[in-house]
Amino acid sequence: MKKVIIIGGGLTGLSAAHYINKQTNQEAVDWQLFESDDHFGGKFHTVHRDGFIIEKGPDSFLARKPAGLALVEELGLTDQLITNATGKSYIYHDAALHPIPEGSVMGIPTDIRALLESDLLTQDGKIRALEELMVDANVMDEDQSIGDFFEHRFGKEMVVRLIEPLLAGIYAGNIYEMSLRATFPQFEQVAKEYRSLMYGLKSHRPETVNTTGTAKTIGAFRTLAGGLTTLTNALVDSLPAERLHASAKVKSIENTTVVLENGERIVADAIIIAATHDVVLSLLDAPAVIPLAEQPMTSLATISLAFDKEAVPAIPEGTGFLVARTGDYNITACTWVHEKWPHMVPEGKILLRGFLGKAGQVGLLNQTDEEMANTVQADLREMIGLKGEPLFYEVSRMKEAMPQYTVGHQERLALVESELKHSHPTVFLAGMSYRGVGIPDCIQAGKTAADEACQLLEQVMR
Repeated sequence: MKKVIIIGGGLTGLSAAHYINKQTNQEAVDWQLFESDDHFGGKFHTVHRDGFIIEKGPDSFLARKPAGLALVEELGLTDQLITNATGKSYIYHDAALHPIPEGSVMGIPTDIRALLESDLLTQDGKIRALEELMVDANVMDEDQSIGDFFEHRFGKEMVVRLIEPLLAGIYAGNIYEMSLRATFPQFEQVAKEYRSLMYGLKSHRPETVNTTGTAKTIGAFRTLAGGLTTLTNALVDSLPAERLHASAKVKSIENTTVVLENGERIVADAIIIAATHDVVLSLLDAPAVIPLAEQPMTSLATISLAFDKEAVPAIPEGTGFLVARTGDYNITACTWVHEKWPHMVPEGKILLRGFLGKAGQVGLLNQTDEEMANTVQADLREMIGLKGEPLFYEVSRMKEAMPQYTVGHQERLALVESELKHSHPTVFLAGMSYRGVGIPDCIQAGKTAADEACQLLEQVMR
């Protein structure tokens, strides 16, 4: 019997197990999954409290990426899908909430009239942004940072006030260090084909790009009626319980042998490391993975605050706001959960979800829960007129949880994978550190690793 070991019981590892379980003969292939924590599901954590549904991990996934909806269907959860109720978002800048210009694609304007009517940019900023229609494509042979790419095209003001809050918020990183090709390659492709992003996105918007942060975002996101832990719980329930091992830490990998912390040694025909790159570096003492050490990790936290509806006199219609880094604020964004996901909040109540965590912001995450809740409330009192004390709050810390795709990421990853094929051909890497941090990305990574492991087993069994 051939043996496959999966290291990591988060969404990626569970997805890998799901697809291996589907593709292999259970009598011919013995797969086992090991998770160091005492539970499966990784960062997914849904709390049900006083009629509220609170996500302490991710709260939704993009419908346009097929892996997410495909897995939901395979698990029989399609009838539980919920679409976000409204899509308009704002940027907080200069003591005011500014609607993201209609038609913007990840902060990039495609509607000139909407850009000119926006009060987010100065007149000089608007003129500089419109020069993008005439600038060179700025597509290079080598990788470049997101910040450099967009500043060359639109100028500093639009990057700081509009583009950075949106793009940096996804990865909790510094856009002047983050790789364009590893994060948003579609924009480089549009620039290469049409020269102007504004023209290219308006005239021939590719399917891989969403109009984001405006009313047209309606329908772009999905969650499940009972919260996203429903997804990971369904994965666990669908798999043979005897093959899932919690509180079982892997200590190291020696060639084809997986060594558990309890001393057990398992010789495997294929090994899937479904974890971030820091785990790979701790398990695999091999020159092949040394380039991964250059990849930093950032920390973030969410603070969900429940209030009576009267706590905020007037919240504009929309999903919430992002914060431009033009003021001295701690939060990076705030979601109005009662507007985005009405089913999660009882009638007459509101739920505000504040975010902390950005490049260089470390100390805040060492605060107590009460201090973090007070930090978020202090900002929200100024930003949206929040009043009174919360009914309760839920804090979630994710330290060193968000991999940063810095410039040159794809080249380093290709080198690592090429070297691993020679030095450790039975080891496959999957997880947030490589090709996407979203839920569908993690599911697809698990499926791809499962496919590669199964192909290897087929070759061995011939």
